Amino acid sequence: MPIPDDHLVTRLLDRVNAGDDTATSELLNVTYRDLRALAAVVFRSEAPGHTLQPTAVVNEVCMRLMKAAPRPEGWTDRNHFFKTAARAMRNILKDHARAKKALRRGGGAGRRVTLDSIEAPADSEGGIDLIALDEVLEKLAVYDARLGTIFELRHLAGLSVEQAAAVTGYSQRTVERDCTFIRAWLRRELYP
Repeated sequence: MPIPDDHLVTRLLDRVNAGDDTATSELLNVTYRDLRALAAVVFRSEAPGHTLQPTAVVNEVCMRLMKAAPRPEGWTDRNHFFKTAARAMRNILKDHARAKKALRRGGGAGRRVTLDSIEAPADSEGGIDLIALDEVLEKLAVYDARLGTIFELRHLAGLSVEQAAAVTGYSQRTVERDCTFIRAWLRRELYP
């Protein structure tokens, strides 16, 4: 996934964190194409005929990010910004799945994700309910926040092992081991 010039994004993030009212809009304009690419990665595992479209999700993410800025703790860098955007996309899709499930009173759960989407063949033929997956990921993040971040970067943001290592500052080998652990964790939690 191409990411805009690091220095431009960093300068814009600095302006956002300093309270510049126009910087958030500029930041979103500069990163929109990349946020759209991120949404396309997220939507690869969506069920056909999904009622949300990637563009609508990106627009919702932009609105949420604009509401959140300027943030007291600030976005530390472009990687932090894109991790925040990926998490916002996950939350939007989760909220949509919950609303849809509530309307159908327990019908299918919406988004289906296979465990092989994080580089290992799954034992199960079907996918995983996004709501169940989100609950397991919340549990994983409580167990180890780094593992939750690695999953988000690898699966939701679509980053390679090398890219996830660069974003987190961990070695590629650590990211690979984390992915192996995450797959085992998901299998145990989702297929008891």
